Parts: sequence; C-alpha cells; structure tokens
Amino acid sequence: MEKRKLVYNKWSLNIENYPTISSLSYAIYRSKYLIENMIPITSGKVFNWIKDSYTGGSTEMYIPYGKDVKVYDGTSLYPSQMKLNKFPVGPIYIFEGDVTILDKDKHYWIAGAEVKTKRDLDRPYLQIHHKTNGSVRTVALNGTFEMKIHCCEYYNSLDDYEISIKNGYLFHSEYIFKDFVDDVFKLRQSYAKDHPINLVCKLILNSLYGRFGMRLINNIQKFLSKQDFFKLTEDSNCEIEDFLDLGENGFFVNYIDNNIKNNDHKVCVAIASAVTAYGRVAMSIFKKIPDLKKNPGFIILYSDTDSAFIIGNLPEELIGNELGKFKLEYTFKEVVMLGPKLYMGITTDDKIVAKVKGFKNAKEINYDDFKSLLNENNVSLDLEHDKWFRNLQDSNITIKKQIYKLMKTENKRKLIYDDNGIAIGTEAFKKD
Repeated sequence: MEKRKLVYNKWSLNIENYPTISSLSYAIYRSKYLIENMIPITSGKVFNWIKDSYTGGSTEMYIPYGKDVKVYDGTSLYPSQMKLNKFPVGPIYIFEGDVTILDKDKHYWIAGAEVKTKRDLDRPYLQIHHKTNGSVRTVALNGTFEMKIHCCEYYNSLDDYEISIKNGYLFHSEYIFKDFVDDVFKLRQSYAKDHPINLVCKLILNSLYGRFGMRLINNIQKFLSKQDFFKLTEDSNCEIEDFLDLGENGFFVNYIDNNIKNNDHKVCVAIASAVTAYGRVAMSIFKKIPDLKKNPGFIILYSDTDSAFIIGNLPEELIGNELGKFKLEYTFKEVVMLGPKLYMGITTDDKIVAKVKGFKNAKEINYDDFKSLLNENNVSLDLEHDKWFRNLQDSNITIKKQIYKLMKTENKRKLIYDDNGIAIGTEAFKKD
C-alpha cells in the first residue's frame, strides 16, 4: 500500500498498471523526465548493428586465491554514469572514416573498429563477444581484433590500444537522465537501507537503462488446436520458434507474430549499450592501477560489473557513500576464486560469502573442498541440489535431485599454475 501511494503521489502513476519494475521505471521516466522527440528509435539493421556493442558489465578473475582481500562495491554505478554523462540523442547518421575530428562534447558515436593492444596487457579492458572453449563469451583480449566501440571507451583506452575507426553511427549528445537519477536517489536516501521503499528506489534506478535495449520481438506462447496450429504455419507473418506436440490435446507453440504492431514498444539500444560502456570505463580504473610489483600497496584479484576484490586500499577520492563512489563491503581473511561469478571466502567476522552461478546453496559447500579445486589435478566437485522441471503435457512441476559439477573455468582467461600444480594466476587470451 505504501509503495502504491508513494508512486501515485510523486509521479501520478498507478503501480498496478505496470507488471515489472522495468516497466514502472520506464513509465516514471516518460511521465516527467523525457523530452519529446529526443530519444532516437533503433530498429532493423541499426538495432542489430549497435546490439553487437552491448556487451554488458565486465567480470574477470585475475588471481584465484588471496588473503586479507577487501571487497569494494560501487554505489549505484550505472545510475551514477547515467547522471554524469551525455547520451546519444536526436537523428541517427551513418558515417565512414575518422569521426574523432568532430567535437566530442557535442557528438556521441558508436564505431566499427580494428583494435590492437600496444603491448600485452596484464588486464586488458576492452571486451568483445569471442568464442573460447567452444562457447561465445565476453572476453578482454590482447592482440588484434575487431569490435564495435563507444566513443567513451575509445578516448579512455588510447594509452593502451591502437584503434582504427572504420564506420558507424553518429548522434548528438545530451544529458538526459540527470534529473531522473537525482530525484529517485534522493528519495532512496530518505529511507533507511532496510526499508522496502529504499529497495524499490534502487530497483527503479537500476532497471531503466535495460528497457531501452529490449529486443523488438512479439513473442507469444499459446496452446492451439491442431487446426489452428496448421493455420499458423501458413501465415507468412508468423515465425514458429518452437512447439510441443501434445497429441490429442493439440500443440503448445512459441511463435513471433509480426502482424502485431506495438506502438508503445519504442527502444534505443544505443542508450542501453552506452550506459554499460560508461560503466566499463568507470571500472577500468581498477585495471589501470599498477600491479603489485610496481605498487606494493595494491593488487586486484577479481572485478565484477560494479565491485572489485583487492589487496591494499583504494585511493581516498574513490571512497564514499555518494552516488558512484565505492564503499568497503567486507574483508576476506581468505578467498578462493575459480572463475567469474564463482568464488567462496571467509570474512574477518567468520562468515561465509559464496557465489556459484547456477547453484542455489553455495554457502553450504565445504570451503576446503572448494579450495581443493585450485589443484590442477582436481578437475571437478560433484554437488547435489534440487531443480524444478516443467512438464507441459502432464501440466505439472516436479522437483528432482540433480548433480551440479563444480569446476574452475578458463572461458575468459587462462589459468597459470606453479610447480606444485596449484593455480596462482591467470593471463589474458591473445588474438593475432
């Protein structure tokens, strides 16, 4: 009731009309902060081309084991970048050649480029979609490669990369999120951290940018009779993605209906991608700080979208409770990291902190068993957990015990072992 009243009193919106936080956030932005005809609509070839630059946050594991490791977390990193920076707006222009001759304060561009590291970097930070070990991952490489690069990443990386711009899309640039972020963040701060409204405001802040990157697909899931199913297959404007034959009961079908025109589904993937690009630029500061040999007071072991595990201390100017600053979450007495989103540690107050992507009960894993996987000869650890399985034909859900195979991963960087076969570091992949 309190959330409904707050949203209505502040933005004159009925929360019941918006089934998701992202739809509510988008409605709030449009109701008060959106300037008419400011946001460019990306669709078709433009959407598909720019989408390749939308690689999300950067998550890397550099050193798999550490003691006295401090975990710093950013305060609303993406919203802070939305407030501080200009974004692509207005008409969309196609360009070829050196776009950097234009005034970088007035324009925003996304370019296809050939990129080369000037030397082999310990922690390269320009990431692309790249196939490693049989699957496509977002990987930061050494060597020469092609990518779709945002102008903010271009100017941030010139010390470490040679970049040749080929072509791309050009926009004007304006501050479009400042008032929205200021208002919602101020509202969030007026409530205690454990208050539900604080969490609602946090979700509203962090959900808006993704709405601009939604794919324009009219996906429908429906039970159909056999007659209706065969009619659907004859409709040239419908694309069947998948279907399940239910025998005498017909079919369950997942399809795209291009007959539906959703005029409210207006997106700008350039803006969504730009938010994540600015976020990567902000986090690149951790990767640019000299390594332990050059600076005994600092070393980075792991970085996520808006957090970092380090030995040492952050510069004072980066620490604080303000938007975009970093705060110390906790300190590990000891921590093991087997890959991105795959770590387990013991804090200074003897609490277990663990994250194992795809496994629900990470804190219940035995720490010594987890740590044993640092040994090159220990390939995996078999864990058991409950998984839910849907059976559409029988209209039921069953819960079954299933084995989860916990393994160290080398999908994004190659592990380095010492003479005893213990993982002590990683190195970036190189593309020539």
